[in-house]
Amino acid sequence: MASIGFIGLGRMGNAMSRKLVDAGHEVWVFDINPEAVKIIVASGGHGAASAAEAASNRDFVVTMLPNGPDVEETLFGAPDVANAMAKSTLYIDMSTIAPDATDRITKRLSDIGIRMVDAPVGGTSEFAERGQLLILAGGDQRDVGAAQPVFDAVGRETIYCGASGAGTRTKLVNNYMSTALNVLTAEVLTFAEVAGLDVMRTVKILAGTTAGKGFLSGAYERKIFSGDISPEFGLALASKDLNLALNYGANLNVPLSVGAAASQIYAMSRAEGFGSNDWSAVLETLRLTAALPGKTLNG
Repeated sequence: MASIGFIGLGRMGNAMSRKLVDAGHEVWVFDINPEAVKIIVASGGHGAASAAEAASNRDFVVTMLPNGPDVEETLFGAPDVANAMAKSTLYIDMSTIAPDATDRITKRLSDIGIRMVDAPVGGTSEFAERGQLLILAGGDQRDVGAAQPVFDAVGRETIYCGASGAGTRTKLVNNYMSTALNVLTAEVLTFAEVAGLDVMRTVKILAGTTAGKGFLSGAYERKIFSGDISPEFGLALASKDLNLALNYGANLNVPLSVGAAASQIYAMSRAEGFGSNDWSAVLETLRLTAALPGKTLNG
């Protein structure tokens, strides 16, 4: 079993560190809230007087902190964790932070001979309590493999996302989609209720359509991911249908800001000549806007 320093005992960190204890690891914890430390000690962990003490002479040091500045201050402030770690220690940041912060931290640690894996997680505190988190790992593949005893204790699956920083970037892309979809879902249900529909009946209907099932394993997989944008459902028709909904929503005074933004993208796609193609061709418009090469993903 490994000796692990764990820093950051919020809802996620608390559950994760307890899972590490349950797996039989020697876990030294630190948090600015001493009550959080007491919970882990009562579960069989060890309390450290400082983050540096938690990190001293461990096989692994894990941080699970709210944001990038917290991680950087913990690592490089006084007393700093970076210099407390042994050269043999593998540092794992499981926080969700900005990619540029991950890049800075990786470089600064590399400069003093410390290896790092960025491994933010997918899942809520409920998943953490069950040890069922999704681990999105970036870094040297050998280091990600070495970190597996930690990941196995807290997660159901580890996905290698690529080189250093890829875990952080994957998490941000995932969060962008889920948080934007949350607002879109709220808009849709508000729209349904104001329109006089039975909301739960509407939810059941939507769950059986593309609206509820999503695009990645549906229209995108069948069409644009295969380099095919011939119309299964035409982009111009999709644009027309969206605008019908927006006009009706305006008549009902329902705010549909996500849909309004989407309408602009459809208009751009039509202006670029994609109107007769599949509605998944909006991806082509955004790829062109981002100056990405190739006409299609497989082009």
